[in-house]
Amino acid sequence: RALGAEKPAEAMVKAAAMPGGEAKGPLAILHKFCLTGTASMAAEGFTFPIDITKTRLQLQGQADFTGTKFGFGGMMMNIAKTEGLAGLYAGVTPAVARHIPYTGFRAIGYEYIRAIFCGDKPKDQAPLLAKMAAGMTAGAIGQAIAVPCDLIKVRMQGDGRLVAAGKLDKARYTGLFDAFTKIKAQEGMSGFYVGCTPAIQRAALVNLGELTTYDTAKKAIVVYTGDNLLCHLCSAICSGFVASLCSTPADVAKSRIMNQSKLPDGTYPYAGTFDCWRKVVANEGPLALYKGFIPGWLRLGPWQLVFWCSYEQLRILTGIGGFK
Repeated sequence: RALGAEKPAEAMVKAAAMPGGEAKGPLAILHKFCLTGTASMAAEGFTFPIDITKTRLQLQGQADFTGTKFGFGGMMMNIAKTEGLAGLYAGVTPAVARHIPYTGFRAIGYEYIRAIFCGDKPKDQAPLLAKMAAGMTAGAIGQAIAVPCDLIKVRMQGDGRLVAAGKLDKARYTGLFDAFTKIKAQEGMSGFYVGCTPAIQRAALVNLGELTTYDTAKKAIVVYTGDNLLCHLCSAICSGFVASLCSTPADVAKSRIMNQSKLPDGTYPYAGTFDCWRKVVANEGPLALYKGFIPGWLRLGPWQLVFWCSYEQLRILTGIGGFK
């Protein structure tokens, strides 16, 4: 055969070995966006019952809270008992809708933003600070795009608790589009961005932990295992733990601020992230900032496993190679 010619099988092997992010242009980005969307929807659907349990745990202890306080297992069983199995999936539609733009931007944007922070260095030799800056930037921008869906998700997750406690006759929203319509009519466009600051702060911290750790762990592990499923599993486990450790205090503030209602005097219980942290520490102690850490980790761990393993395998199967 002619010099330089490749058989289709050889071309596929070579493509699978290529580091991620080398393909450029709108079609390459769209390709990756479809892959991140598919992987993130699978991960979110699989772990959502853990997420709603975590959110309910974080809402315990507020000034308006009445009733029995539960641990993780007790809370999940109570939701299933009082609201049915469907209660464990309250808010799943906006949660899945949120991850399509959020995870799409942060996972793809990380590759390109990291290259900017790297300067002249090859991306596989990116220093830790460049990875940290890229992770925080990609996460913050991705969350800024997805805040409206996140707000709706948190409210729908919290409504079941209020209905069970007799504070609401029925849930405020019947679904994603009903929520968009009612929030716009009652609160205006600004209503979609209530609590956007802690949400963006949390996303920046999550991705500081998640993307930076996954990238760094994979680089260290791949030397021993190769770029395979075992490598992806180990990297994802490390990623989930560090992401939970970094983000739980901001997650507590985000859940409470997004779920709060106006007091009789027309003000809100929390003026912002730092005000929320101050009141939580004063009323419930400093460890309250880590309410939901275990379920958060139990969720982020499996979420990372499902997402990264799915995303990596999809990348390899479609010929663009593993994430690097």
